Amino acid sequence: MLIATLSFAVVFTIVALVHEFGHFIVAKRSGIRVHEFGLGFGPKLLSVKKGETVYALNLIPVLAYVKIAGEEDEEEGLVPEDQKFYTKPILIKFFLAFLGPFFNIILAFLILTFVFSFVGVPKDVSNEIEKIVSSSPAASVGLKAGDKILSIDGQPVVSMEKSIEYIHKSSDKLLALKVSRDGKELLFKVIPKYDPKLKVGLIGFSPKPIYIKVGPIQAIYYGLQQTASMILLMFVIIGKLITGSISLREIAGPVGIAQITGTYAQSGILVFLHFLAFLNVNIGIINLLPLPALDGGRIFFILIELLRGKPVDIRTENKIHQWGLYILLGLMVLITFNDILRIFRPR
Repeated sequence: MLIATLSFAVVFTIVALVHEFGHFIVAKRSGIRVHEFGLGFGPKLLSVKKGETVYALNLIPVLAYVKIAGEEDEEEGLVPEDQKFYTKPILIKFFLAFLGPFFNIILAFLILTFVFSFVGVPKDVSNEIEKIVSSSPAASVGLKAGDKILSIDGQPVVSMEKSIEYIHKSSDKLLALKVSRDGKELLFKVIPKYDPKLKVGLIGFSPKPIYIKVGPIQAIYYGLQQTASMILLMFVIIGKLITGSISLREIAGPVGIAQITGTYAQSGILVFLHFLAFLNVNIGIINLLPLPALDGGRIFFILIELLRGKPVDIRTENKIHQWGLYILLGLMVLITFNDILRIFRPR
């Protein structure tokens, strides 16, 4: 649990810092006053004022925030009007809202490109087990990381992908796995457990991927390709949520994400980096949805301003964002409740 909590804190702090820095850099470049750029929440531990901006480190160093003049209707009158968010041209307001989520997507691309540059591109999977899922059928029969699967039900493993397909189709059937361990051949009998979400049988192991070395240009290409695939996947998931193909009960909230983060953190640095990339894409795309309280909601009001030739009153807009925030928080409470139920619900 400690690893999950620490991993969750680190991951979301990275995501939040990058996101808020996107807003911060546009505000600074365009002459919008930034009151404060902070790391964490709670009482201030350290703070430095440079120009009009306070840079703060708070007691609980998790997440990040930026306070920009003109985003709140109670903005003090000491700030000149031309330094407030809502007085700026449409294009500047658009980039201020857009660059937070966009920086998350850029970070995902940089992480993936880094991995592909130094490790290579995963092209296939070997017959060697890289990880065993705890409390899985594989763990219960004694399979271990490093075991090489030689055959399944007497059929030699020529293609690991085809062998995995065979396991997927064999839920609740007894399978005989011959493996090589420390130069010895061992036989294990295991029954794949049916996963109702994936609708396949699973033994509970991950095969070791086979990486192919690529040059810098190829790494950038594969980084772009993988990032685009993650973005497309996010739109598919959102589409399924809208149509009802996916229930809100299947969406992970803070507790669920903390568990997932901890699992990935224990699965090795490469798995963890891929998860961090996907989470950044996830946060980036969700924040671009045209919903109140999100960056996409700000962009929606900017588009209204573009169409009607004048902005919506900032007090009215902020009230809508405030109510949107209450709804999102309520939704988050519901999802978190489902996370907790999943922990205690019998499988």
